[in-house]
Amino acid sequence: MNIRDLGRVSIRWKLTLLIVTISTVSLLLASVAFITSDRINTQQTASNNLATMAEIIAANSSAALLFGDARAAQETLGFLKAQQHIQAAAIYGTDNTVFASYRKPGIAIKFPESNIQTENTLFWGNHVELFTLINYEGEQIGIVYLRSNMKAIHDRLVWFLGIVAAVLLVSVLVTFMLSTRLQRIITDPLLRLSAIARQVRTEKNYSLRVIGENEDELGNLIIDFNAMLDEIQSRDDELSEHRAMLEERVMQRTSELEIANSKLAASKEQAEAVAKRMEYHAHHDALTGLPNRILLNDRITAELAHARRQQGKLALLFLDLDRFKIINDSLGHAVGDQLLRVIARRLGNCVREEDTVARLGGDEFMVLLPRISSSSDAGRIARKIIDCLVNPISCNGHELHITTSVGISIFPHDGVDAETLIKHADISMYRAKELGRNKAIYFTAEMNAGSRKQLALENSLRLAAGKNQLKLFYQPKIDIFRNTIVGVEALLRWEHPTMGMISPMEFIPVAEDSGLIIPIGEWVLNTAFTQLKQWHQAGYASLSMAVNISSAQLSRPGLEDVIEKALQAADLDARMTELEITENVAMENLEPAIAILEKLKHMGVSIAMDDFGTGYSSLSYLRQLPVDVVKIDQSFVREIPDSHEDVLIAQAIIAMTQSLNLSVVVEGIENVKQLNFFRQQGCNIVQGFLFSKPVEADEMLKMLAAQSAPGTVNLVK
Repeated sequence: MNIRDLGRVSIRWKLTLLIVTISTVSLLLASVAFITSDRINTQQTASNNLATMAEIIAANSSAALLFGDARAAQETLGFLKAQQHIQAAAIYGTDNTVFASYRKPGIAIKFPESNIQTENTLFWGNHVELFTLINYEGEQIGIVYLRSNMKAIHDRLVWFLGIVAAVLLVSVLVTFMLSTRLQRIITDPLLRLSAIARQVRTEKNYSLRVIGENEDELGNLIIDFNAMLDEIQSRDDELSEHRAMLEERVMQRTSELEIANSKLAASKEQAEAVAKRMEYHAHHDALTGLPNRILLNDRITAELAHARRQQGKLALLFLDLDRFKIINDSLGHAVGDQLLRVIARRLGNCVREEDTVARLGGDEFMVLLPRISSSSDAGRIARKIIDCLVNPISCNGHELHITTSVGISIFPHDGVDAETLIKHADISMYRAKELGRNKAIYFTAEMNAGSRKQLALENSLRLAAGKNQLKLFYQPKIDIFRNTIVGVEALLRWEHPTMGMISPMEFIPVAEDSGLIIPIGEWVLNTAFTQLKQWHQAGYASLSMAVNISSAQLSRPGLEDVIEKALQAADLDARMTELEITENVAMENLEPAIAILEKLKHMGVSIAMDDFGTGYSSLSYLRQLPVDVVKIDQSFVREIPDSHEDVLIAQAIIAMTQSLNLSVVVEGIENVKQLNFFRQQGCNIVQGFLFSKPVEADEMLKMLAAQSAPGTVNLVK
């Protein structure tokens, strides 16, 4: 039986086998120890008996050896015949030869040599040998040799083995009988436990219990098993209740699902309609209902593919409404949205059915004109759009006038892909704005070159401040009644190492578009205020400084903090400074501009309206803005007094400012006739080339020193 077979034996037989095995092994070990001990004792007894016989023979044969009486010695050995176990005996003389000997009949042996023997007892497999010395008066005179068989010892061993076997057999039988009875004490509870567990597993009947009253480990095991069945039965009862509840809820849910399915079937058409609306809104502008940028790009791609196959033409019109931001900011987004919807309807009426009008966002629109016969078709439709938008639009009680700038690009002349065509149409639209707005411009290669030139100019402008290429020039303001310089206007100039002096009209728009106007503007404020402080310290404490502010600076939060830091850095009184803004700059973000200008005025800074008359020139707007000074633009001064219209405009502006208690500064005085006219109108502060062009700080200091020198200095050149 191997270990695997033993694993299939019942625990009852395992316990019986264990007890019997332990008992048998214990008895065997005890028997081996007993037999071994008895054999040692038997051998010792046999050895002692032989030694006694040898001593007797030695004592009786010593005289025979001394006298050489072999016969007497032989007679001495004769008593050994009565000893059945003695097989042979011999007496050796001093010459180591056999002096007398005895052999049992039938025994043929060879006597050992005595010269190598000492007094000793040797046990062999089936006999024992004994050597004893024969001494006389302390000297060895011979040796006695005895040889005996082991029969007595073997017989005793066999007898003992028989007894041991009988005892072992009886012990095994008794042990088996006792173990069979005793193992039931352990196995019966386990068998009951196993039977109940098997019955519970097969019948799923958790009400069964194991009977047992023992207080030992098995009793505890039965108690724990019964407690586990109690817990399982409790859980099973709960599961049954939950199952019933779940079945009830499933039936309820099934009924609800049937109702929901009927509703779902009824609302399928509604869901499909919602999906269509979602798809529509994903490709159309929510405000105007026009196609958006995504749908426009898809249609451009499709029409480009068709144009390539047919070797035809198509056009893109990029539209941007002029001054729409002012309307949106001043009248509100509701009016702006209504205006955009009206414009969208008008654009739709200006194009063909196969054309696409799309809103890109804000006030930007694009028109796709596929399958045109010539480039002039695009120009004709663009002109139609411009003329259509010229008519006034009524929105929430306001009659609005709006114009648009249109850029045109043609496939394949201006590009062969959508991105290039859109970019070139955008460039030409900005060119239309530069040329005065309300017009359509075709794209040309020179425009693209201009864009590259503008990019190069922007890159150079980024390095200009760090390389000290930017400079401030100063143009004096003259009090013509006192013939005195009362203030200066700081004017930014850019002296490029290779391109020479670059006009502000050329680089200021680039600075505003790129955001460079913010750091440049801060540099201008700090430089101008520091220079004014130096002039004050030189003795011209009544001199004021005017600095121009761009739309980007005015719309950027924190302008008042920048100006306050510049004043503190120069240790300058804010009342000696003046900030100039244009009408267009103020009107782009009217409400935020008013808030910022109010803060600046509260600080003590004067606010001047520059280039007045070129923008809205509205009395209502002028009253809203916290303005101290109005500067009449030189475009109205140039033809005075010869132009009757310019004279009337100038007089109207002066009258307006006087009614609002505002100061007036006249720009662009270049001759005495102009000077005399404005002197007659009561204007005392003027600027112009008649007195001085913008000069550097050193030259300005010389002019200040000249008017302070003894004698009369005429500032009119």
